[in-house]
Amino acid sequence: MPEQPSPRDMERLFQHLARIAHPADELPDEDTPLGMLTREFFANNWALCCEGLLQKTAIVRVFPEHSPAPRVFRFEIAAPYKSKRGSDAPVDLMPGPIRGMIHYRPDLFANPSLPHIAVQVDPDLAYLHPNCSRQRGSMICLGELPPSQFPFPLDLLLENHIYPILTYQNRRPAHPADLEAARYFALDGQAMEGLEPVKPLY
Repeated sequence: MPEQPSPRDMERLFQHLARIAHPADELPDEDTPLGMLTREFFANNWALCCEGLLQKTAIVRVFPEHSPAPRVFRFEIAAPYKSKRGSDAPVDLMPGPIRGMIHYRPDLFANPSLPHIAVQVDPDLAYLHPNCSRQRGSMICLGELPPSQFPFPLDLLLENHIYPILTYQNRRPAHPADLEAARYFALDGQAMEGLEPVKPLY
C-alpha cells in the first residue's frame, strides 16, 4: 500500500500545480520533434474528447482555449455543490453549475515523472470539498493518476477523476487539502444532503 503524502509533500504538490496553472514556459518550438509531438497530443486530446465523452453527455461542458492544439480548458458541470465563504459563514447548498479550469503543462513530455495536469475550481464559488484547497486558489488534489508513458487524456480525466470528485462521490479524507471541509463531511450527518443521488454522466 502506498504511503500517504505528508503535509510537506502536499504543500510541494500544490506549489507545482500552481506553476502548471501559471506556466512561465511556452509550448516547445513547433519545428522540433518534441514540439510536433506535443502539439499532436494536444490536438488529438481535444478531438477525442469531443468525439467521445462530450457527444454522450450534456452534464459536462468544456470550452477550449482558442488554439488548434489547446492545453487549457474551461469546464462546467451541471451539479449542486456545497459552498462556504468564510470560517464564520454557514455552509450553503448551491444549485450549480460547478465551473473550473483544466491546465496541461506545456512541457508535459519533457519530464513525465512530474504532475502534468492542474485542475482548479472557480475560486468565486467558495467550493467546499476535502480535496479542494480554498486556501490555494481552489486547486484540486486529483490523487494518483495511473502510470503511463503518455499524458492522461482529457476525456478520461473528466469522467474518471474530475466528475467523481466534484460531485462528492470521491472524498479522500487522508491529508485533506481543506481541513475544514474534511471535518464537515466527516462529522456533519447532513453534509451530503442535496448532493445525492449523483446523476450518471450518460
